[in-house]
Amino acid sequence: MRESFRLTLRALVRGHVMTLLVAAVALVHVLFPSIVRADNTASGWREMYVRAVPGFVVAVVLVVTLACACGFFSRERETNRLALTVVRPASAFCVAVGRWLALCGVAAVALVLNAALTFARLPDAPDCRHHVAPILPPPATVARQMMEEYLKDPSTPEAVRKAPRRRVLELLTNREKDRYDAIVPNESLSWTFPADSSRSGLAVRVCFSSASSMSRSARGTLTFGGLTGAVSNNTQTLVEIPLERTAAAAPVTNSLVFANTGAVAMMLRPRRDIELLLPADSFLANLFRATLQSLAVLALLAAFGIFLSAALSRPVAIFTALVMLAVALMAPDTLDQFTEELEVPLGDRIGLAFSRGVACVTSAFMAPTPVSDLATGRCIEWAELARTLLEDLLVWPAVFLSLSALVVRRRPLS
Repeated sequence: MRESFRLTLRALVRGHVMTLLVAAVALVHVLFPSIVRADNTASGWREMYVRAVPGFVVAVVLVVTLACACGFFSRERETNRLALTVVRPASAFCVAVGRWLALCGVAAVALVLNAALTFARLPDAPDCRHHVAPILPPPATVARQMMEEYLKDPSTPEAVRKAPRRRVLELLTNREKDRYDAIVPNESLSWTFPADSSRSGLAVRVCFSSASSMSRSARGTLTFGGLTGAVSNNTQTLVEIPLERTAAAAPVTNSLVFANTGAVAMMLRPRRDIELLLPADSFLANLFRATLQSLAVLALLAAFGIFLSAALSRPVAIFTALVMLAVALMAPDTLDQFTEELEVPLGDRIGLAFSRGVACVTSAFMAPTPVSDLATGRCIEWAELARTLLEDLLVWPAVFLSLSALVVRRRPLS
């Protein structure tokens, strides 16, 4: 394993892969900031900068890492050198692990440089915050209750009654995720959060909608115990409203109340459009966690690329990897935009089922969003980071590298 790591690292250095990656990272951080465009706020510029500059670097390192991994075994098979590799006093698994470690090391150098240049550009970035969602029952539980009531209703169409219960439950679950709460004028609505109002520095991240017009303004007050904030903005806009302590004494509570003082009914999706923001730690600490998360995702893709290189030729492996990466990135958006209905053509049902399967299989890769979290100031929780490191840096790479060793032993060596 040590010899495989050393030889692979030397090949990556001599092949100028590391040099070109480092040069690309530096060049992006020098040239891209001048073309970043945002609103006239400092927070808006920081968010666009993180998405455009460090985010672009992560994407470049991801593609380069995947392309290099797809050529390890396949290139040696094409040049008839694979037989010399596997007859050495080392198992195919150790050879694969050594190469994987070398590739991860090169990617880590690029990511660390990316993080250092990002912090040098944003030394005064505000601290990150915990984004806390309201306490709500699981969507599947609510959907199951809705399905029971729906099927008991005499007006329910016969086609729905005859449909498979699993499909009805999936449809209702998707609808529950996008369910709107309506707050009519001069009335209020509350949501419970797993936090109390005695903490300082709290804010609410919210997006209101209006059924009558997108240009109507949301007006009202947000109250969280002895904290309050005024709402006055256009609908369809995601805004952050700081909560300030009032002079009057109020009991400590964990219920956030919105009182609609406008002239039109306001709506929001409690599972998507409202969060409580709690102070967390520094931007530097969040940048460190984001870098580790990015490295874990790259390590998973590197192991997957090595597996493809053991099973396919180099061009086919690279093409397969890029196509599967594109499909994995598009599948969640497809499911969000085209939820399954009960009466749709067979082709649409097959496409949605395929997208759902891809999203399920690639959940370990798609779940972490380090660049987006860093851009929006969302704190990457340590528990979330530990789960990502366990799955993407240990478990799944071990599976793919073991499969790579098995394929190398069973496939022809030339």
